[in-house]
Amino acid sequence: MDKESKIDVKQALRVFDRVTREGQKEADGWHYQGLTVSTDFDGYTVFINSDKVKLTVFFHNKFSVDYGSDRDLQDFNRLLASLDQS
Repeated sequence: MDKESKIDVKQALRVFDRVTREGQKEADGWHYQGLTVSTDFDGYTVFINSDKVKLTVFFHNKFSVDYGSDRDLQDFNRLLASLDQS
């Protein structure tokens, strides 16, 4: 399975919104439930990071994801799904 099919961008953006509403604001972004989220200077690029995965969502829902192992990415996706559901 390629990386592009491994991320639900709409779900990730919903989680980003939740983290900015419910998370703790610090110098490097908002922190909540093991995620750190932030944006670039104009707000068009969104960063959602865990300890082991870095997701960058660009304009028009294009994205890149950097991770060490498939297990790390699976854990990240489970965390996104959990935060999107609760």
